[in-house]
Amino acid sequence: MSVPVIATPRLTLGGFTMPHFEAFDAFCATERSAYLGGPSTDRRDSWGSCMIHLGHWQARGYGAFFATETATGRPAGRFSLWHPVWLDEPELSWLVYDGFEGKGLAAEGAAAVRNWAAGHGLGPLVSLIAPDNARSIALAERLGARAEGTHTYDHGGVVLKYRHPPGEVAA
Repeated sequence: MSVPVIATPRLTLGGFTMPHFEAFDAFCATERSAYLGGPSTDRRDSWGSCMIHLGHWQARGYGAFFATETATGRPAGRFSLWHPVWLDEPELSWLVYDGFEGKGLAAEGAAAVRNWAAGHGLGPLVSLIAPDNARSIALAERLGARAEGTHTYDHGGVVLKYRHPPGEVAA
């Protein structure tokens, strides 16, 4: 299945490429990947994550958009519509790589994917965020999401559940 392309003022969001893998693998080796279970220097972990997100498109018809900074062509992050069988509904998640944080790119990419989801009958979406992940909580709130309680994973981990407002469907 072909991944659609979404263009924002500064990002091109689309399918997986090997440069995106290398950037994600580098991200996974840093402390910034702690909310994904990292850090990990095992490339198999990074590869597996990318392949799971890629396969998600085949299974669900939606999934991860890998972000490229349009002006430079550099991989900038990943914005996902994640809905494994153990979640009741799709989750909007995001991550930006080192050097791209603090520029508003996370909000730009997440809003674009949320709007794409609305145009494809998904939403309002949730984001599941670790209670100590202040930057993601602030971004969810900046996007208009509101705390809706908690979610407990099968392994016992508890995260905050944020509900996003409906996305804007492009005319």
